[in-house]
Amino acid sequence: MSISDEDLIQAMELYETDNLSLSEDDILNAAMDIHELEQIYEDAREEQRTYQRDLIEQWGGEINPNTEGRFVFDLQPLQRQTNRRYGIQERNYRVHLRQEGNVIDRLAPAIRDAMQRSVEDVLENDQIPDHQIVL
Repeated sequence: MSISDEDLIQAMELYETDNLSLSEDDILNAAMDIHELEQIYEDAREEQRTYQRDLIEQWGGEINPNTEGRFVFDLQPLQRQTNRRYGIQERNYRVHLRQEGNVIDRLAPAIRDAMQRSVEDVLENDQIPDHQIVL
């Protein structure tokens, strides 16, 4: 069953309003529309997981459905440079983003976690003197 965007917006508005003039049927219909929307979303997400799993397996990869997916930033240091304006040493990195494990549902937190792990890896690197900072 396909629901138009206007119907979904109307259902959400009916559901979210705290108006006593709404009938019980209106509230129930709005709740049912929201439930159907969640089901459509779940079906689409599962279809995407299947597609990605098949694609990875076609290229010789393997996915364990029980493992959680994550992003990884691979950092490759470039040559050190001296900032003439401030007289400080700079090191830039070439960054490659790759995905490990299963399909990732929540992208923003996964990217934030990958960035945090990458910064921690740079900070724990023995080649960085203690008096230097990472910006």
